[in-house]
Amino acid sequence: MTKVNPLRDKYLAHIEKQKTSGLSIKKYCELNNLVEHKLSYYRSYKLGSKVKSPKSSFAKVQIKPKPLHPNKNKIDPVWLAKFINQLLTSRASSRASKGFT
Repeated sequence: MTKVNPLRDKYLAHIEKQKTSGLSIKKYCELNNLVEHKLSYYRSYKLGSKVKSPKSSFAKVQIKPKPLHPNKNKIDPVWLAKFINQLLTSRASSRASKGFT
């Protein structure tokens, strides 16, 4: 046992005993008055360094950027003229309804 973490050493010894006992972790803990979640916690220690399994996996994804507008310089002049006309018409009617001339 090391002086750094005697509780960890105690549980690591119990882990080895539980493996050879043939008992389930739950049953072994009941018979030896151990806290089951602590035994499971210390089972994650391997060779003095804690190794935990990841809770989730991530996959590297490469995203190719796309242009915001594929026909950026190809605006239909007829559509543009209608659009501007509607803007000006709606603005004029809005100003007239508010009493502006």
